[in-house]
Amino acid sequence: MTESSETNNQAKRRTGLIAAFVTVALILTAATGVGVYYGINRLTPERLGLMVPTSEATAANPEVNTENKQDTATERSGKSFSLESSAARTDTGRDALSITEIVAQGKPAVVAIDTETTVATPFGRNSIIPSAGSGFIISADGYVVTNHHVISGAQSIRVTLDNGDTYEASLAGSDPANDIAVLKIDGKDLPTVQLGESSDLEVGELAVAIGNPLGELSGTVTAGIISALDRTITVDGQDMTLLQTDAAINAGNSGGALFNSFGEVIGINTAKNSGSGIEGLGFAIPIDHAEPIIEQLIERGSVPEAPRIGIYTQDVSAEMAQQYDLPEGVYVVQVGEGSPAAAAGIQRGDVIIAINGQETLTTAAINAVKNTLQAGDTMTLTIIRDGEKMEIPVILAEATT
Repeated sequence: MTESSETNNQAKRRTGLIAAFVTVALILTAATGVGVYYGINRLTPERLGLMVPTSEATAANPEVNTENKQDTATERSGKSFSLESSAARTDTGRDALSITEIVAQGKPAVVAIDTETTVATPFGRNSIIPSAGSGFIISADGYVVTNHHVISGAQSIRVTLDNGDTYEASLAGSDPANDIAVLKIDGKDLPTVQLGESSDLEVGELAVAIGNPLGELSGTVTAGIISALDRTITVDGQDMTLLQTDAAINAGNSGGALFNSFGEVIGINTAKNSGSGIEGLGFAIPIDHAEPIIEQLIERGSVPEAPRIGIYTQDVSAEMAQQYDLPEGVYVVQVGEGSPAAAAGIQRGDVIIAINGQETLTTAAINAVKNTLQAGDTMTLTIIRDGEKMEIPVILAEATT
């Protein structure tokens, strides 16, 4: 056999070997898919003893010329998004906490609440209805804050701590109008939350909710931002001024704690708007509004009825003010006969713009200030009458008079 013939035969054998590999690969592909694909790709021309140009070798062998890829990977690794750093407050002189630090600080004091309510059925029998919610411990001796609607009508209330300890709870006091209740459990040296100031919040600040969604996922943590301040919404027929957040709040979260960037409670989670196409709308009672109510419930077991001014009002928005040539504020529609407002000289058509020097452009804002006062206190109303600004002191009266 000549050298030329031997070379031709070697070439034929090499070609046959490649054909055999390809045939086997095609047969196995139907059975093993990705595995065979990986095997075929490892049969590079270099492994078969074939020579290819440098550019083709680089494409076939990913280990060649990886310097640029490493640079790209290094560059991308520094481009990560962190909600806690993006939404953290930086203007307070305090160091904002990470979400994990907020959870470590606050979660032990957030509790699950289970209740049982007995109701009469149409067939003359009683039925026990279980329900669940959330709460948080504010004192080491066992005072627990929650929503009124979580425990309303309950015959038995059970509180379960984050560590699994369970206590029977009694009702210390409840305020249906503000949807706030305080429970008492017999404990000592219990973990407690730290209360912050909701008036210091900024839109866009970090918000972390901890609670018991669905009544069976105790200790669930969700995070978002403060979406809006002073949202007036109607809850069970009652207008409430609430914080808005996009942190996930679901059934069972009611009564749980909403924390700020520093791990302080700035709201009591209380409501969620749900429905087709609605997501990320959670609400919480501002802690500044809740704190004096909580104190009264602990000290007295109830909250005195709010004092009255004796006026009927209509909010005047900026759009309405422009349309009707009125100041933006609260329009006095009617003054009750013999009311504190009538005695002070408030008249129909007056537009209230401030109380005690604090801007109050809505009826809800007026009530928020009024409800912090008691009968006999003097409340100074700043009004606009016929284009003139006036300040009129009003002595509040008891709601029943």
